[in-house]
Amino acid sequence: EMAALVGMLQAFVAPAPSHRASITMRVPVHRGLAPSFAAAPQLSPLTLGLQSVHAAAAVAGMAFPEQADAFAASAWHAFDACSLTHERMFEASLSVSCFVLFILGFESLHMVLDARRWRIDGALPKNPLHGFTWQWWKSAVPAVTYLGAIWIYHQLGMGQLLFGLPPAEVLANGPGEPTWMRVVSEVSIGVFLYDLLFYPFHWSFHRAPASGWRKQHARHHVWGSTEVSAHNAVETIQNSFLDSGIQVFINICVQHISPWGFKHPLSRALHNMMVIYLLCESHSGYDLPFMSHRLFPGVFGGPVRHEQHHRQGNVFFHQFFTWADGPLGNTPTAAQDRKHVEALAAVARMGDPKRE
Repeated sequence: EMAALVGMLQAFVAPAPSHRASITMRVPVHRGLAPSFAAAPQLSPLTLGLQSVHAAAAVAGMAFPEQADAFAASAWHAFDACSLTHERMFEASLSVSCFVLFILGFESLHMVLDARRWRIDGALPKNPLHGFTWQWWKSAVPAVTYLGAIWIYHQLGMGQLLFGLPPAEVLANGPGEPTWMRVVSEVSIGVFLYDLLFYPFHWSFHRAPASGWRKQHARHHVWGSTEVSAHNAVETIQNSFLDSGIQVFINICVQHISPWGFKHPLSRALHNMMVIYLLCESHSGYDLPFMSHRLFPGVFGGPVRHEQHHRQGNVFFHQFFTWADGPLGNTPTAAQDRKHVEALAAVARMGDPKRE
């Protein structure tokens, strides 16, 4: 029964392709890449279905604002009714929980899907889930360090010192029911700003002349510089203290930016979930039909572009999006693309079952 279920799932997520007929199907197509080295991937039923759901939700939210606002209000009341959401460490605990959930999810996919078919390198993942077993420190140290830092942040009252108190009306009456448009806008703006504000730091971690500064990001690129296999999601959180600290502080800052004067607690929680999902997705090593670059091609870069960034270092500095890389000249040359394709194809040809 399990085999039949897995077979049905695999048939649904892809339009019956052969067993990874070409590694080039997993390589991003852009202006600098010769057509002979890449082909536009077929849209799977799952991708089309999810794109339709997103489009329908957007249209419904604009066409039926009262019903959409009622849905947002219901979600807020359910959120607000949970006592845990009022704890000072709730957002930090939610973030750690999301990291664990998404990393475990991505690193367990080889148990239910044909990994060779969906991995960017066309091979089985190397050491999946080892960040929760014999390399437990890969997950435990970032989690403990982050929770400790946020606890100190709260103990010192840094939020109030840096950003002040919420508006008097919010302090007196609470945040109130958010509208659908407010939640969507605040989450979208937050994700965009997080990616935007980290971009110059990310660029400098690779291009700045100061080697000491560049070394602060080198920890994050250890896998890409020492392994031929595509990444595992746990590599998302392998960062130096400075590198991770910059990203956490940027996230704290954008959580205080809103056209409504303050960011609604529901939007803040959804923002954290979205940012963490996209970070884990981009380091997952997979190219699946439900991923951001498949649902919104040309808008999100996804794990395909980010894998190439980790392999070559000086290209694709966005974590999520794509819009600035081209104008700033941070896209790969045709020669770099060709080298990347050949490297991925070489991994796929290895076919070593012991790699798992």
